[in-house]
Amino acid sequence: MDFGDKSLDFRKVLTNREIRQGRHARPYSNLMEGANQCLAAGRDIVKNADTSSHLQLLERSVVITFVTHVEVYFRDMLDAIFKHCDPDYFLPHLRHIHQNKYGIDEMIDVYTKQIHPLEIVSSDMSFQNTDKIERIFSRFLGSSLWSAAINIKIRIKDRPETACSFEPEYLEGLKRIFELRHELVHNPRNARHLTEELLQDIENAFGLMLAVDCVLTQMLHDRRDPALDLED
Repeated sequence: MDFGDKSLDFRKVLTNREIRQGRHARPYSNLMEGANQCLAAGRDIVKNADTSSHLQLLERSVVITFVTHVEVYFRDMLDAIFKHCDPDYFLPHLRHIHQNKYGIDEMIDVYTKQIHPLEIVSSDMSFQNTDKIERIFSRFLGSSLWSAAINIKIRIKDRPETACSFEPEYLEGLKRIFELRHELVHNPRNARHLTEELLQDIENAFGLMLAVDCVLTQMLHDRRDPALDLED
């Protein structure tokens, strides 16, 4: 039997479901909370670099944890697409974003464990690469996610002085953070890496994620499943 690249990890699917239920309903709220903690910890480490103990471990934690929060955000947004959008909108894209094949025994387990097939799709995703994020979410948008986020302008209603935009360099910063995270996990360095420049990358990447959330939230609104309105 051909099971594709890997067989189903039921524990991962069920664990993801349980943990997701304990998070904020809005994915960006979770990201904001986690990113602010990473930035606060990073600034404290840089400020007290000469006196901090276990410095290398703490520095690695800031980068790795930030990337984890970004990945969780995109996984939760994918779940949100499946929950709130019209199935006619997202179903044609599934075969392009999830190509694993499963055997009949696994399908029976899916039924007996009451796992929705779409939970398998989102649980299987890894979002630690900007190209992968672009490939998945641009399919739903019909255009480039990163271009849409960089080109958007945001301001508080009736307060034009609060207007802000997002630079292409913000995306480059996110790429550098992803690359550093991969290095720290798979080939950790002994040298210092947490600098003011890296903190600026994290802050800029966090800002870019606000623009991303505006783009994806608008998409969810525009593609909302009409059946949900009937239930309300």
